[in-house]
Amino acid sequence: MPYPTQSRRSTSKSNLSKLLVCIGAALPLTMFGGAALAHKTFVQPEKFVWAKGETVNVALTSALEYPDIQFGPKIDRIPFVEVKVAGKEITDISLSEHETHVNIAFTPEQSGFAMISTSSKRRHGEIEPKDTAMYLGEIGASDAVRAAFEALPGEPPMQRSYNKHSKTFFCIETCDAGREISLQPVGQALEFLAVAGSNDKFILVRDGKPLAAQDVSVYSPGSEEQVVVSDNNGTIQIDTDGKSVILLMSVWITLPEKADGTYQSDYATLTVDLNAP
Repeated sequence: MPYPTQSRRSTSKSNLSKLLVCIGAALPLTMFGGAALAHKTFVQPEKFVWAKGETVNVALTSALEYPDIQFGPKIDRIPFVEVKVAGKEITDISLSEHETHVNIAFTPEQSGFAMISTSSKRRHGEIEPKDTAMYLGEIGASDAVRAAFEALPGEPPMQRSYNKHSKTFFCIETCDAGREISLQPVGQALEFLAVAGSNDKFILVRDGKPLAAQDVSVYSPGSEEQVVVSDNNGTIQIDTDGKSVILLMSVWITLPEKADGTYQSDYATLTVDLNAP
C-alpha cells in the first residue's frame, strides 16, 4: 500500500545549523524544518559492505554537499522506514536522533542484497514573491510550472508542499541473494529502481510508473555534478568513469488544479556503491 496513504513502518520502534541565505532566511524548506533547498537529503551507510552479525549503521541526513553528514531530522518527521535484506523485511531496527542525522541500526542474521527506504511527512509552507523565481530554479521547475504560477494576477506567495523519499542499496557480505527487491517499487511517490544486470542504469518511477524526460542529478565525491535525462522508459544511464559511491537525485512537481493552489514537490534520492560485490 503506497506511502503516504499508509506508512510501512512506524518510527515509534525504536541546531539545525545556519540557514542558507540564498532563498530567504525564514523559509521552512525541507523536512528538517529550516535547512535550505540546496541541501541534499539522503540515507548513507557507514560502509556499503557489512559482515553478517555486525551492527549496521545508516544515516538519514541532509547536507549541502554529498557525502557530508550535516543536518538531522526529528524521528517523528519520518513515518516510513523499511529495511530489507535478501528479500526479507527486517523488523528489529532501532532509530536514534543525532544533531547531524537519524541513525538507523540493525543486526542482519543473513547475507545478501540490502535496501533501506525512508519517506518524510508532508510539509506545507509559503514562498514569498521575492523568492519564488529562485525557488523554482533551485528545484528545476518545468516551463509549465513556471508559466502557471507567473500567470497569476498580482504578486501572490507560492503555496507549496513537499515530501522527501530516500533509498540506499548496499550488501551484507555479498549482494547475490535478494537483489530483485531493488527492481520493484516500495510505494514511494517518486523513487529510483535498479536495472537487472546493470550497474550504470537506473529507473525513475512516479507512483510506480516510469517517468520519462525527467532530469536526474548524479553526485560523486571528487566529481562534477552530472545531469542526465530519463528516456521513454524512465531509464537513466550514468557515466561511471571515476565514480564509485554515487547519489542520484530528482524532483517532481505536481501542478495544482488551480494555479493559486498548492504546488506539491516530491524529492527522490538513491545512494549506491557501483563497485559493491
